[in-house]
Amino acid sequence: MASDGDAARAIAEADVIQVEDGKLYALSQYSGLSVVDISRRDRLTLLGRYRASGSPFEMYLRDGVAYAMFSSWAEHPFDEATGSYSSAPMSRIEALDVSDPADIRPIGSFDLPGAISDSRIVGDVLYAVSFENGACWRCASAPNTTITSLAVGDPAHIRVVDRLSFSDDGFKTHGFRRSVSATEDRMVVAGVAWDGAGEGHSTLEIVDISDPGGHLVKGASVEAVGQIQSRWQMDEHDGVLRVISQPGIWRSGAMPAVQTFSIASSDEITPLGYTELTLPRPEALRSVRFDGDRAYAITAEQTDPLFTIDLSDPAKPAQMGELEMPGWVYHMEPRGDRLFALGYDDAAVEGALHVSLFDVSDLTAPAMLERVHFGGDRGSFAEDQDRIQKAFTLLDDLGTLLVPYSGRKRAPDGDLGGCGARESGIQLVDFSRGALTKRGVAPARGHARRAFVHGDRLFAVSEEKVGTFDIDDRDAPVETAGLTLATTVSNAVATGDLVVRLSADRRSRSATLEVASAADPGRAEPLGELDLAELSSGSAGDCHEADLSEARLFAHGQAAYLLWPSYDRWKTGLAVIDLSVPSAPRIASRRELPFGGGALYPYRYHGPLVAAGDTVVQAGSTLMIRTTQEHREGSGALPSHRGWLEILDLSDPTSPAHRSVALPEGEGYAGLLLDGTTVLTSHWAPLPDDPARARFYLDRIDVEDPSSPVVRPPVSVPGSLLAFDSASRRLLTVDYEALEFEVTDREACYGAVAHHEQFAPKDREDRDGPGTCRGTRRAFKLLEVGDDVARLLDERAIDDGTAIAQAFVGEDRVFMLTYGNRTVSADGGYEFKYPALVVSGLAEGRIGVAAYESEEIGHVVPLLADGTRLVVASAQPPAISVLDATDLDDLTFERKGELSSYTYQDPVTVSGDSALCSLGQYGLEVVDLGD
Repeated sequence: MASDGDAARAIAEADVIQVEDGKLYALSQYSGLSVVDISRRDRLTLLGRYRASGSPFEMYLRDGVAYAMFSSWAEHPFDEATGSYSSAPMSRIEALDVSDPADIRPIGSFDLPGAISDSRIVGDVLYAVSFENGACWRCASAPNTTITSLAVGDPAHIRVVDRLSFSDDGFKTHGFRRSVSATEDRMVVAGVAWDGAGEGHSTLEIVDISDPGGHLVKGASVEAVGQIQSRWQMDEHDGVLRVISQPGIWRSGAMPAVQTFSIASSDEITPLGYTELTLPRPEALRSVRFDGDRAYAITAEQTDPLFTIDLSDPAKPAQMGELEMPGWVYHMEPRGDRLFALGYDDAAVEGALHVSLFDVSDLTAPAMLERVHFGGDRGSFAEDQDRIQKAFTLLDDLGTLLVPYSGRKRAPDGDLGGCGARESGIQLVDFSRGALTKRGVAPARGHARRAFVHGDRLFAVSEEKVGTFDIDDRDAPVETAGLTLATTVSNAVATGDLVVRLSADRRSRSATLEVASAADPGRAEPLGELDLAELSSGSAGDCHEADLSEARLFAHGQAAYLLWPSYDRWKTGLAVIDLSVPSAPRIASRRELPFGGGALYPYRYHGPLVAAGDTVVQAGSTLMIRTTQEHREGSGALPSHRGWLEILDLSDPTSPAHRSVALPEGEGYAGLLLDGTTVLTSHWAPLPDDPARARFYLDRIDVEDPSSPVVRPPVSVPGSLLAFDSASRRLLTVDYEALEFEVTDREACYGAVAHHEQFAPKDREDRDGPGTCRGTRRAFKLLEVGDDVARLLDERAIDDGTAIAQAFVGEDRVFMLTYGNRTVSADGGYEFKYPALVVSGLAEGRIGVAAYESEEIGHVVPLLADGTRLVVASAQPPAISVLDATDLDDLTFERKGELSSYTYQDPVTVSGDSALCSLGQYGLEVVDLGD
């Protein structure tokens, strides 16, 4: 411990929360740093927020400055030479001025290669420990653990004082990072190391940090006989370094050993004492804790012995007592002659997690006084072993333990997988010298991480929410206030001055519909919300339920519409939500529809066919869904398909009407497009005299009156539907022609035909020799469509080396991202090109084709077409960009805004010039698409 004269250099540890002057500072992976006013009882107010691109690690709070540490902070520098962005992940320390929480500003920063794994502040020096895997950005070529000392007295000018690296090359770390034990004079760094042979051991690297200015001095290297897996296995006390470790990796028959070393200085450390623990059977060392002249060690296989160790004579460490118990202990907290412990026991029917109380007044006869179980059938604690003490809170004045946890209960069929019910919260346990009493749980949304008492309220902090609880009745904590830090958004649509958000969490299988203002659609706290639990329930007595995270969301006027696959997948759920009172949305009606939920999601691949449209389209308060079913006339017959247009009239929110219209039978169906109130699709059917060829038809259904839809006769057209304009009656299609030709080798086939190519060598023993190449040639065709006949106006061939998988239809613009098979470059390597094509012609009566090619366009995912622009998502960095085709002679590509997370699997919708980007647990972010 520091002397009085060293008070300014007292050691401090970081955490994910800090409480100071009536404010809570909380780091969340999904919302960054939030500052919350907690000074008024049961009134939580968000004072400010700072969003960052990295994953928060921990932070320090000093004199109005938060030193927030982030891992996986990704910079994306632009390379002018290649015209592309690259990824440069690193760790970062951000100095944030939080003196005005409403205007949090970065005032300084420092980047660290690799991933930050631990830190300490001593005086005005921050010691950061980072792990470099040898392949990270700006990392050394070989894996290493690096200590960097940073002067942080002036937060605007954080600077490196010194660096010291320890090579991790030459042994296997098995995913473990080195642990750190520290005093104000020195740090001890050690971790799991094994060269693949023998029992393995760990080297404790001693680093002198006694210099107030932050200069590092490498001290002695101390050999531990076994592996160091947590900070608690190392401890310095009264000039003696104590270590408990076990040789071997994973499972070992070797005994754990206690080693002591005399510390004359950081570079003069000598062996002092040694003893091996005697185990009743071969077991693995699970946890260790030192306490003054005592130590406690836990080993486990199926039972969990607690060993007590006397270190009063450090030259002669002595094993004193042993206590066997079920399960195993993860962490221990000494309190004089009592020992509290957190642990696991999957076999316990009362709960997989437990808190135990031990009497260690007599080291020769430790006794377990009480154990309480909680956490469901499978549970986890909030932190790893190096940081768990920050989450395990003992309130001595209240006689209460607070344990953040997450758990899962078995479903009725015994399943612990996707159907098991999840729970998360703060378990309260009362304690005295002789007993533990399990009390209630303060529930948390998301993964509970911290708990503390402020005033007379319990605070529960998770990644997603801060909640306060009245714990006068500790058996039944009552939530008195809550503030959302982050909300899961799986889909969002705008209607009028509102944005409707679907918050469906796969982990907890919970779902909520939230209503937000269109002026601030990403605000975590909604205007109103509706629990959708009643929509997702399965059949009685089983674990199956509908997954609303797969629901499709629509809105019109003062109503929102949800469609989702039912739990048995053979039916589809429909719910109409009344939004007339935004603060209190309610279910106006719900019903089950007689078709499978698979119809809600477009199947994009039809061999060489270009997919366009969707399986669900909306015209005001009417939804149309295309459903299909495979059909065979008899055994051995080729399959055909039957299709239907399911029409949902939702004009009366309290009484949805469903009508099914049969589509012509065919071999397959294109997606749905909407032109005014006319729904368009196309189908194809094999020719009677040549089943290898097919004829395409345009299908049109007018749903202006959804109770009496008008089905127009199919019109034979060349190719599948791309786009249609009812005013001009012009239709754009893609037509297909089978190709077959001889080539000299496989590469010649792949270079000539870019899609659905097949190569058949003449000699099966020589697959690289000459053979037959088969593929598909395609062409754009423009037609004028009458009531029963179509007339060709124009056509344009598509290069055989260009492949198109999917088309996105805007206003007289069809966007297609292309890909081509590999071609051999001059240096013998392969080249790939990914230009974007834009096709027009509906307005002018002749086909126009423009191409845009760049390095970046080849690495985006198309999301939707909006008017004359294509909205796309990129990964490096996560961003929304627009390909603008207003002028076909001058296509432009522009990045419109970066995002906190990727958008590949999450929907993006457009309202005016705003892209509403649903980012799952990262919430809803809005990107301005305007000029």
